[in-house]
Order: sequence, then structure tokens, then C-alpha cells
Amino acid sequence: MSETGYIGYQHPPFEVRITRESLGRFNQAIGVVGGEVDRAAPPTYMKVIEGEGGSSRAILTALDIKLHRVLHAEQSFEYHGSIHAGDVLEVHRGVSDHYTRKNGTREFLVIESRILRADKTLVGCSRQTLILRNI
Repeated sequence: MSETGYIGYQHPPFEVRITRESLGRFNQAIGVVGGEVDRAAPPTYMKVIEGEGGSSRAILTALDIKLHRVLHAEQSFEYHGSIHAGDVLEVHRGVSDHYTRKNGTREFLVIESRILRADKTLVGCSRQTLILRNI
């Protein structure tokens, strides 16, 4: 595919219901114990939300990118509102950039996510950069 051929790809939007169980498992995984599920989820919980219906693997598969080529380079989050158990959120993910480095031996694919409430209020954004090795 051309250097900009992936730019503009939009994965089908999907809805995620945030459960106490999911928040509890996430908190346990990051070392938080006790009644923390009633607090707002940490910003990195957005990665769990993305994986519910639009994982990076699903996007790579849709773009016919073989997983053995992929390395994770970077991940960032912007938190615009709190996420709590009981929330129903809509997730939009797509490719915002694609470029090469190292004389074409490395491609970089940038996947951005927007997480919205039902009223379309922005809750958070994430940006993930993947390296595609040309092997």
C-alpha cells in the first residue's frame, strides 16, 4: 500500500458498557485494591475500552497487515471526562497517519481513538503509534 494508503481508514464505531467487574479486574491488574471500582477509571482504562470492539489487531487485520511485522512504539491518552461503572460509551477508531523512516525499512502507523458519551460529549482520546517492519 502507498505511504498514505492507510490514512483515513475508520473502524466501525462500537458501544461499550463499563462494568464494575471490568473496572475491578483492571484495578487489580494495576495494583489497586479495595473499593476502588466506585471511583473514576484511570486514563489508561481507555485501552481496555478500545479492545472491546476495535482492538488494534482488528484494525490491522482489516488493513491486511500481518501481525509479525508489528511493534508497539508509543501510546498516549487525553482524559476529557471521567469514566465510571454503568457508563455506556461509543468508540471511534481510525488511522490518522502513516509514514516511513530508515530508508523505507520501517513504516509508522498512527491509530487514534475518540471515546464519547451517548450525548456525544468527548470523554477521552488516545493515540497509538505502531512500527511496521518491512521484513
